Amino acid sequence: MNKTQFAVTLMAVLMIASVARAESDFDIVVNAMPATVLIDIDGDKFSATGSDGRISLSELYTMPNIAVGIGTELEDLYVDLVGGAGIIINDGFRSFILQAILELTFEASDSLNIGPRIGLIHFEDPEWLENDDVEFDAETGLLVGVSMAMGDKIKYLVSVDIIDATFDLNTGAGVTTSESELDLTGLAIQFGVRGEF
Repeated sequence: MNKTQFAVTLMAVLMIASVARAESDFDIVVNAMPATVLIDIDGDKFSATGSDGRISLSELYTMPNIAVGIGTELEDLYVDLVGGAGIIINDGFRSFILQAILELTFEASDSLNIGPRIGLIHFEDPEWLENDDVEFDAETGLLVGVSMAMGDKIKYLVSVDIIDATFDLNTGAGVTTSESELDLTGLAIQFGVRGEF
């Protein structure tokens, strides 16, 4: 999926959300995840060596993001589809992200919903902050995990996800990298709030 297809999909989700809100059976869903840590579980730290010396990525990324979409109740299940944006940052790496996520949760109690989620996450314009001679291609990866929401219409939201994406790269003269590509396979632990209106 290229960035144009992803952008069209994201816009469709947001337009459907605004139209569906007119129906009483649908909610507008807002997920705000300011506290997100992505732990690289691949094990190999990516590094680039150039005129400025060697720069290595750490195993921890931050990934604050926000998403908006629609949701509805189906008996004891709650289904929602959201699309959103954010940013992922490491010591020398940064990228804006777009995401589309489908969640299916069941009501474990009056104030607790838990269930699986799956989605696509698009890394738009990834960049190496330390050296202009390392360039990454945009990439769309997979997100699979589980989420838990606690509360009523405004809820605390926690999700644990596996994110898998691989970035092709190009380097300039005099720059070497530890790997021929950046393999970002990570465990994302996300904390935030959720609104259902």
